[in-house]
Amino acid sequence: MARGIIALRAGSLAAAFFLAGIAGAAAGPAGSVVGVSGECFVESAGVRSPLALGRAIQVGDSVDVGAGAKLKLRMTDGSVVSLASGAHLTVAAYQTDAGGARQSAELSLAQGLLRAVVAPVDHPASFEVKTAVGTAAVRSTDWFVEIQPNATQVGVLTGSVVLTSGATGRSVTIPARWGARLEASRDPVLARVWSTAEFQAVIDRTDVP
Repeated sequence: MARGIIALRAGSLAAAFFLAGIAGAAAGPAGSVVGVSGECFVESAGVRSPLALGRAIQVGDSVDVGAGAKLKLRMTDGSVVSLASGAHLTVAAYQTDAGGARQSAELSLAQGLLRAVVAPVDHPASFEVKTAVGTAAVRSTDWFVEIQPNATQVGVLTGSVVLTSGATGRSVTIPARWGARLEASRDPVLARVWSTAEFQAVIDRTDVP
């Protein structure tokens, strides 16, 4: 079973947190738009423009998903990232080897709901989603992460995720079809089975027609 690790560090971080890893990252291709519904925008090299099918996404770009809109990106390693209405995501880093296999990836989710179907690799590699309260890191799985006030909620469709509090060091394992929540400065809430309706709700919010 694919396994992932989530380490969420409690605390209040300013917006600069999301940009810290971007300043030193060299711009380069990270993926492209393979699905878009409604108005979505990208800010690249200080220029804001609307997104359309086929538009390349570079390292350092930030994407905004408008109200009622949805966006799907296929990354250079084959991973698929889907964003719900109101999401804001920055691609801080995305490195692959000569064969297109992922070496390291770092995304910063400032707000909203994200679904990541992470492509498997046969060597050590990272895939991280940073939020204002911590970092979600996985290797290969299909999962959701949603930003909530002073908390992050995770649901796992396939694979397994370990949710660890940076404040207390305590962890909870989230198996497939389960979910858990971590609030700032607290132990993670015990994982529980998510209902079909709960999963369907986040699937619907991130599914691009």
